[in-house]
Amino acid sequence: MNYFFLESQYPRRGFISGGTTFTPELDMNYLAIENPLPEGTTAEVELLSTVRSLNVDYFETITGTRAVSDDFKLLLEQTRTNTQFIPAAVCFHNGRPVEKNYWIAHPLDRLDVFDYERSEYGRKAVIAASVQQPPRKTVKVVSRICLHEERIGDHEFFMLDHINIFKPIISNEFYELCRKNKLNLNVTEVSDVSI
Repeated sequence: MNYFFLESQYPRRGFISGGTTFTPELDMNYLAIENPLPEGTTAEVELLSTVRSLNVDYFETITGTRAVSDDFKLLLEQTRTNTQFIPAAVCFHNGRPVEKNYWIAHPLDRLDVFDYERSEYGRKAVIAASVQQPPRKTVKVVSRICLHEERIGDHEFFMLDHINIFKPIISNEFYELCRKNKLNLNVTEVSDVSI
């Protein structure tokens, strides 16, 4: 099966991003949080001044949050995904609200499915050895990614564990469902990605 990274760069639209603030305020960097956010948490996203219109169903912010539209959220809720959805008020740089409703998708599934033998990455011998003899080292520079698909099971939306890649991955089957529902997503195939 093929797998795809969700991208925030859209052809002819450019890079879509912004900054996120949470209420109540987080006491640590968002990317370091692996547990669910407190119940009742909300978010505000202010898009970068370069974003003039927003008709996409997925984008990331410079603070590491991943925003999904109502339509994308509904599809994710129908699949096996351990994702917490935080309501997000998204506005343009001038304060004008966007037309669609968005949610911060706080994915809690980080899968240890990176194939250390077939993938190409920096410090390969040292990092591969740490898988068998902890402490486990994080892969920071990747030139080719291969996955252990048998370990993924029926996960449709997940992040890679022990790898410095912060883009979520979706399965081909789930991507086809998104296309059938006319979601506006930009993806790159995992095997084609050089990061």
